[in-house]
Amino acid sequence: MPSAYTTLDLTGPHRDTSDLVVDGRPLLHRLDDVDGVDTVSPLASDLPPVLRADTVRTLLHATGRRIVHSCPDCEDPGCGAVTAVVEHDGDAVVWRDFAWQTGDLAAPVDLDRDGYPGVGPYRFHGDTYRSVLLRLLDGTTTEPHGAARLAAA
Repeated sequence: MPSAYTTLDLTGPHRDTSDLVVDGRPLLHRLDDVDGVDTVSPLASDLPPVLRADTVRTLLHATGRRIVHSCPDCEDPGCGAVTAVVEHDGDAVVWRDFAWQTGDLAAPVDLDRDGYPGVGPYRFHGDTYRSVLLRLLDGTTTEPHGAARLAAA
């Protein structure tokens, strides 16, 4: 039986970069709260990873292991990226097996060493998923004070 659906939305414009909100909580905070693993925290620096326009487009259309957040200064996977496996299940989109990766993103992932246990899987309604990612690309949020910012592609 498929898992229950997870809500997806965007943070408001109160941050320099937008984040995805999963079941009411920013994804970066979920990743940062993982205890007992030796992965690099996405909030370990003063500049948290960002969502890039090309990344969002890939999340909209592609499947397989994909970047969710990347380095705020460059697009080099060598700096590190938060990745997840993206799958389409009927009209639903599932994100699972979150990991911190550096270097070759096509290389196998050691989830025991680099994974984020307890984060995901997340099953999103396809229409909502597409709507949220398209809002992010358009630079709009449901918040009244302005647009969510997305790193330039």
